[in-house]
Amino acid sequence: SVDAYRTQRRAAQPPKPQSSMPFLRGDQKPPPAAQHQRQQGQATKERVKLLNGEIASQQRIIQQASQALNCCVDEDHGKGSVEEAEAERLLLISTEKRLALLIELNDLKGQQAPEDGQQQPARSDARMAPSKAEVCRGTVLVSNVCLPLKADFVCSLASKPDRCNYYFFVLFRHGSTDVVATPLASTLHSMDGDSLAFPTKFSLEGVQSDFEIDVEVYSLAQRKDGEPSDKRRRSTKSKVMTPKKLLTSITRNHPYSPAMSSAGGPNAVRVSNFSLVGSHKITRASLGTSRFLLDKVPFLSPLEGPIFLKVECRAASAVEHRGFLTVFEDVGGLGAWHRRWFVLAGMRLSYWTYPDDERSKEALGQVRLAEVEEPRVGPASREACARPNTLELRTARAARPHDCQTLVRKRKDALLVSRYWLSADTKEERDLWMNKVNQVLLDLRTWQPRSSCKP
Repeated sequence: SVDAYRTQRRAAQPPKPQSSMPFLRGDQKPPPAAQHQRQQGQATKERVKLLNGEIASQQRIIQQASQALNCCVDEDHGKGSVEEAEAERLLLISTEKRLALLIELNDLKGQQAPEDGQQQPARSDARMAPSKAEVCRGTVLVSNVCLPLKADFVCSLASKPDRCNYYFFVLFRHGSTDVVATPLASTLHSMDGDSLAFPTKFSLEGVQSDFEIDVEVYSLAQRKDGEPSDKRRRSTKSKVMTPKKLLTSITRNHPYSPAMSSAGGPNAVRVSNFSLVGSHKITRASLGTSRFLLDKVPFLSPLEGPIFLKVECRAASAVEHRGFLTVFEDVGGLGAWHRRWFVLAGMRLSYWTYPDDERSKEALGQVRLAEVEEPRVGPASREACARPNTLELRTARAARPHDCQTLVRKRKDALLVSRYWLSADTKEERDLWMNKVNQVLLDLRTWQPRSSCKP
């Protein structure tokens, strides 16, 4: 029959392939992966737009500084003055910032080039990978920058102070957006004994734990020929200066002519006369050191070789947690368990009697996690504490004269060791508290390894 024939034909035909992209109605939302990908693309476009604006701003500064330097043709027009050195410094800083922004812009454009289909498997694998504890970002503070000079140069400077003047400044570079420079320091006006001191203090925020900060020292020498200014002025007035002769003299006297191309871009007319005389790379391993040896210092440079600066790091941990815990305390020489409201915030573990007391009263006690001895906290042993779901914290700090020993505090040589037993209602709550505290300890050990109080 006709029905049997049609049934056989449908059974013989291969099944049609189904589309992997589901049809979405107007009231339905796209899947989370596609929405996340769209948000990333929008954020990248906004970042590219912001970088283009910053690059254009730095280009304008380069052009303005170049035009100002072109006017410094003799002493009457700022040649050899502090203003000329400041313009040279500004030109170099803007050029370095522009180059760093261009590198980041090219990287972002390179990320947009691959097709979305090629990047999707990598992102899906990353989502399936188990999450690990990551160190938080931090803040790096730099201060007390000092450049020691050679002894023979300091002696010659004392005998002939007006013969030559050297300008120095230090450039700190971290990524493409963090480019910080110190003010100018000259050998005639900024000497502090046998070294140059820079009254500079700045901070870099949102820095990763594996940071690298490039320290670069730049120098500019302004030599004087010793000819009196009156004689030089009379000789200049006696000659008729035509525009052609003026252009020829500028080209002859300055090694960087306006026609020379520079790293500032096609519209820049000059490159800075500041030269790199030393560099160093600061990492997290440099913490606790104030003396750093500069690389590639020229033999004829007035610099002795090292640079002194103070580097401090602070963890920007955002871990917070609240809840009830039962703490073991010493009451008149006897042990007692009291239920308290605990708050983990700001690298401290504080507790009150009730949750409402957190806003209106001072904490009954605090535990500074920077003083915890162990790198990680864990459950209390059954031999020491039989109460279930209990975690143990041990802190150590320098002992003070008024400290007394209790059931939870003992003197050990010059240290005061405190033991805290914190009991949760369930095992899951105890594990959650341990994970939060261990995350804070990881951030502290990474960014502030010497924060513990030791004798």
